Amino acid sequence: MKFHQMTHQTTVKNLSQPDNSEFGELTLSGRAVSRGVSIGTVLCLHGRKRQFYRRPIEGGATDKEIERFREAVEAAKEQLTNISEGTYGGGGDRARIFETHRLFLEDRSLITQIESMVSEQRVNAEWAVKVVIDKYVSRYKSLSDKHLQEKYIDLEDVGERLLSALGGGSQQGYSLNENTIIVATELNPSTLIELSKRNPVAVVTENGGWTSHTFILARELDLPAVTGIKGLLRAVETGDRMIVDGFSGQVVLRPQQDTAERFAAFKAPEDTFNLGEGDAGALETLDGHSITIRANLDITRNYGAAGRLGAKGIGLYRSEFLFNQNRGFPSEEEQVETYSRIASEANAHGIRIRTFDLSIDQIAGGRLNKEKNPALGMRGIRLSMRYEEEFRTQIRALLRASDGNHISIVLPMISDVGEIRWAKYVIEAEKNALREGRLPCGDPEIGVMVEVPAAVLSIERILEESDFINIGTNDLVQYLLAVDRDNEEVADWFRTLHSSVIESLRIVIRAAERAGKPAIVCGEMAGSPLYVPILIALGATELSMNVNSIARIRHLVANIASEECADVLKKIEKLDDGDAKDEQVREIYREKWAHLVDFEHLLSFRRR
Repeated sequence: MKFHQMTHQTTVKNLSQPDNSEFGELTLSGRAVSRGVSIGTVLCLHGRKRQFYRRPIEGGATDKEIERFREAVEAAKEQLTNISEGTYGGGGDRARIFETHRLFLEDRSLITQIESMVSEQRVNAEWAVKVVIDKYVSRYKSLSDKHLQEKYIDLEDVGERLLSALGGGSQQGYSLNENTIIVATELNPSTLIELSKRNPVAVVTENGGWTSHTFILARELDLPAVTGIKGLLRAVETGDRMIVDGFSGQVVLRPQQDTAERFAAFKAPEDTFNLGEGDAGALETLDGHSITIRANLDITRNYGAAGRLGAKGIGLYRSEFLFNQNRGFPSEEEQVETYSRIASEANAHGIRIRTFDLSIDQIAGGRLNKEKNPALGMRGIRLSMRYEEEFRTQIRALLRASDGNHISIVLPMISDVGEIRWAKYVIEAEKNALREGRLPCGDPEIGVMVEVPAAVLSIERILEESDFINIGTNDLVQYLLAVDRDNEEVADWFRTLHSSVIESLRIVIRAAERAGKPAIVCGEMAGSPLYVPILIALGATELSMNVNSIARIRHLVANIASEECADVLKKIEKLDDGDAKDEQVREIYREKWAHLVDFEHLLSFRRR
């Protein structure tokens, strides 16, 4: 991490030192992942599965909070007992390990200290668990006996299980002050969605990547965001003042008055365009190639703004954001209501709803061992096959909602046609059951997400089984380049313009064209002025993006020619992959379209 000396009395200090009481103004550098500048007050979130902060409890409510904690302890014990007895494939060494974990939960000293902290300091159970567990972990780490010392790992696991169990009851009930800046090691998408209802003004994290769902949401919510600041939570405290610069990636802690005034007067380098009356109709390039713009949507937005900006329906609705980690899967009726409402807003232009694209860690409630590499683990269609009853519930809801509405179903993480055929079998079975019960039932089209190399190489067969495809460029880049999109340590290797990415897109788009089936590009590439010309040159005609990108992309498309795009692509394809490619691409764009978009700033902002 880089530090920058700024104005007078700016202090630079190693973040490994936890004492920050004497800090003056301090500037840290991370990576900008959502544009904008905000000034506000820090709220530190803790936890990985369930995220929380220190929350005061009214005196009369401490007994209820202790009862909530005791229920969580019993729930955690039951989970561990099930594992030990083999309910989730346990037995042997696993049983002995988790029996040890269960003994921690029966340690009266540990439990009493947590309860005492709740009652005496009048704080929420999550905070008490964190503080007491951290204290015990420190003790174990200081032991000279190596075998005993390593038990801190087991204790940390028990703490996470307790926090997860505490999430099984009522929701957190976040109550944010005005101008709150969320600071966390990592921020879960579900947490950001819940927090967004309380209008935070920025997000800063230690870990995360440009294409992580959290920061995709941040951009859709117009929240400035910076990530990649190691040790951040050791340098800040809840209540600290902070400036977040989502253009440069700088974060200023405890800013002095002149610094705050300078940032408050900051004017964003916006692209200069305006949509006039009637400009939100049909969209063509200068040489007459028609391009359709659709919107990516989730539960944080409605379709109204997208429609006014010229979107023709919803190219990707991410249904997993209906899933609440505290309550689990939404009921069938909840889903029917949500899908029907958003489909009616999109009207004849239609909506493509992706079935739950979750990981096993999100839904297992701590019952299973954490996957070492969740990106390559039980997620997408694989999870639907494992949790078939929940998948069938969602399919029934989609079928019911599609009666009278233009709804299509999108299957995530498809790698072979067998997965499509399995899903289609389930869909047909649920159609028959609904019709036999004389319940409303539509006949939605079935499409798939193309986002893994296996799907690229078997695209012809996949198209035979599908009515359309959605190209998820974020995951496609991740899997092609073996770069975890959420890992800031390898962010410089996440290169969207890598030659393998361009060639994969060409293969998929051309195959769809030959098959006469729609191919909707719906990843981050579709909403970026950097990549849209390349997509047009590759033959893409449908782009789905977050609402905030629509006006900018419409302006760009209407003022470029597809033959220009083809010329740019030829030049880029001659370049070697590597660090120098960014600057070379910048020069190519400057020559062609500097009058349309601030590519200099944009390439700097999104450098990979």
